[in-house]
Formats: sequence, C-alpha cells, structure tokens
Amino acid sequence: MRCFVAIELSDGIQQRLSGLQQRQSSLDRAIRWALPEQIHLTLKFLGEVPDATVPALCATMADVASQHAPLTLAVRGAGCFPPSGAPRIFWAGIEESSGMLARLRDACEAAFETHGFAREKRKFMPHLTIGRVKDPRAAAKVRAAAGAEADFDAGEQAVREIILFESTLLPQGARYSAVARATLGPGQ
Repeated sequence: MRCFVAIELSDGIQQRLSGLQQRQSSLDRAIRWALPEQIHLTLKFLGEVPDATVPALCATMADVASQHAPLTLAVRGAGCFPPSGAPRIFWAGIEESSGMLARLRDACEAAFETHGFAREKRKFMPHLTIGRVKDPRAAAKVRAAAGAEADFDAGEQAVREIILFESTLLPQGARYSAVARATLGPGQ
C-alpha cells in the first residue's frame, strides 16, 4: 500500500480552506482543487510499503508520537511552489513558532530511516497542498490569486495525534484513509 504519516485538519480549518477555494473558483479550469476533507500536513511520505511491514510502521509512529507533546499550529497565508516559473502547487501556509512541529517531523524522518526510508533532502516547508496546477499557461493568474490570499487566516488548531494514511490513486485524484492513529504525549 502507498502510505504517509500526517496531521489531520480540524473541520473548521477544512471549511475555511474550502472557502478560499471557492473565492478562487475562477481558477477551476487551471487548478485541480483538493477536497478539503483530504487536505493534511504531511510529516513523512513513505510511498509503497509491503502490507507485512504496516504493523512495524504503526509501532514506529506510536513510538515517535509518545516522545512528543501535543502542539498548536496555525494555517495562514498562501502561495505557490515552485516560487518562480510555472507553479505546480497552490498551498496554504503553516505557522508553528515553538519548533515542536519541526522536531516532530525530524523525529519521523529519523525513525523511519531505520526501516530503510530515505530522509527527505528538501528543507521542511510546512504547508497544505490545496490545489495542483493543471494548466501551466495560467501561471500568472495562479500567482496573482495566491498573492491575493497572502493574508488568508484559517485559524489555529491543537494537534494531539499523528496518523498513518493509505493513499489510493484514482483517476479523479488520490483518496486518503487512516490506517492507524498515534496520540502525542509521553506515555501514550
């Protein structure tokens, strides 16, 4: 199965992300918007994993979670990746100033490396992919829309668990389902 470890978003944040997508509906032909209930904050992408290894991966995720306290993050701002040229991703930003999110992500990288998963080489830039650009000719329009959402604020949410998701690729886009959940906090 194709898996990743992520943080699920609250219903309120999902609704505000949906509102941003609706405000930018003039881009519907240029962007394939993610379903708000499928938007998440990826901590570690694992890719294809044999079914037999899933219990060990769940145990590893639970161990990582038990060593990290719950945290609060904010969803603010919007932009595009890459930062120049034709954009491929329309994103909403993540803010978490204590460094707890980065430490949690780094711990996931280290823990899953022991199972043979390579560390991510790119710098951690926490974000939510809210749309994928399907028409590169709309680059200027997409960048202008992201700029118009620079002050976007979906609010804050408490993070009390991390989740191992399965990603199923379908013609209309990926669908995610929770395989296991692990509560953050010592002794959990």
